[in-house]
Formats: sequence, C-alpha cells, structure tokens
Amino acid sequence: MIAKKSLMSLCLASLLTACASAPQNGPIDNARSVTGNSTDNAPAWVFLPKSEKGLAASSCVEWTGNMSIDRPHAIANARADLAQQISIKASVLDKLYNRKLQAEGKSDVGSTFEQVSKQVASESLQNSSPEEIALASLDGKKYLCALVVLNQSQEAFDGLVAGSGRQLDPQSKAALYEEFRAQKAMKELEKELESL
Repeated sequence: MIAKKSLMSLCLASLLTACASAPQNGPIDNARSVTGNSTDNAPAWVFLPKSEKGLAASSCVEWTGNMSIDRPHAIANARADLAQQISIKASVLDKLYNRKLQAEGKSDVGSTFEQVSKQVASESLQNSSPEEIALASLDGKKYLCALVVLNQSQEAFDGLVAGSGRQLDPQSKAALYEEFRAQKAMKELEKELESL
C-alpha cells in the first residue's frame, strides 16, 4: 500500500512538472502525451493546484466505487501535502530570514520557523477545506481527486512568526509572507531550499 501510494505520488509529481504551464480550468491534454494514453482526462487543478484563497494541494486515489471511503482518503492525502508545503515553506523562510540577518550583521536567538511548523501545520489544517472533487482517468485507471485549500494562509504564517518569537519589521514580514503565500510546486520549493 505504501509503495502504491509512493508510486502514485511520484506519478502525479511527474505529471505536475510536465503540465506546469497548463491552463487552470478544463481537462489537461498534456496528461495524454505524458502517459501515452489517449483516454486520460483530469481537471487542471489535479496537476497544478492553485487557489486565490490560499495554499492549495491536490491528491488522487484510485477509485474503488465507494465515495465514503475514497473522498476522505483523497482529502486526507491533500491535507498531508499541505502540511508538507507548510514545512518546506518554513524551511525556505528560515533560510531567507537568516540570509537577511547575515547581510545586516545581526543574529537571532528565537526558534526557527521550521521548529514550529509542525504545530502550525496541525492547527492550520483544521481551517483547510475541499474546494473541488472530481473523477479523473489516468493511465487507463479511474481516480477520485480532491483539491484542498488552506483559506487562512495569513493566519498560518502569523502562527509561524509568533511561534518562532522573532521580531520582524513590517517590510520583512510582508516580503516573507509573499514568499510563504507563493503558489509554487513542491519540487520548485525544494530546489529553492537547496539553492539557499
């Protein structure tokens, strides 16, 4: 089951990367070229989860025909992805904040954003809600997909800052919030984290 879940995550991550320039709404024709299956069809948000309301994540589970099992499973997986996004974004914030301090010749003894990210993610995910649920056909199989949005991304960010105990000037706080709120794919965030 874990291997199957990992394989599905890897497949969706590959498709996300391949379809990054696809339009927001409607089926993704690129999915067909990626999988080589002419019957593949999925909403754009499956591959490129976005929302103006806040952070967004999508997940698909193989359709068993039982909505009461598949729907919560897809939503739970998308929420787990949101938690991972918050954690990675916290790591990026730490790097950016520390780089700013070094440039100013300062140091800080507060907690890191990363240290408080797990608690903030747990609290924030209670404010997440499914925005879209759809069936998709990928590589000849049917999946139930969910798009989950964290509506209060400002509150999640404020929780990270408050939990870290760091004192940020308004300009730095605004810049860090924009970085936190940016709709970036997980691979892009991980790459940015490695380059910092």
